[in-house]
Amino acid sequence: MIFKPGERRAAVRMPFVSKAACHVGDIDREYCGTLRDISINGLFMEMADNPDVGSKCEVRIFFEGNHSRLLIEKVAGRIIRSEKDGVAIRFDERFEWLILIPLYFYKISNPTQGADIP
Repeated sequence: MIFKPGERRAAVRMPFVSKAACHVGDIDREYCGTLRDISINGLFMEMADNPDVGSKCEVRIFFEGNHSRLLIEKVAGRIIRSEKDGVAIRFDERFEWLILIPLYFYKISNPTQGADIP
C-alpha cells in the first residue's frame, strides 16, 4: 500500500503492475500502458503518449495468469492528471473488483498452492 506524507486521498492505493488500456471515446483512440497503482477510486497508468486532462475514458485491466488471462473492462473514468510518465484516472464509480488485486498477488506468489485440489 502507498501512503505519502500530507496525503489527501481517502482511498488507499496499492502498487499493482499489470497491462492496461485506456480508450478515449471523444477521439476514438486507445492508449496502452502499464498500471503503476490502483485504488477503489482510480489508478495511475504509465504510458508514452498521454491523453488530455479532462478526457473521458474507459479502462481495461488485464490479469495475466500462467495459463489464462482475466480481463476487466468498461471501467469508466476521467483523466485527472498528466505527468511525463503517464496519467491518473479517477473512476466514475467505485472499482468493485479491487478485492481481486490481493488474491492475484497471492496467486502469483504461490503458483502451486491448491494444485492438489481435485
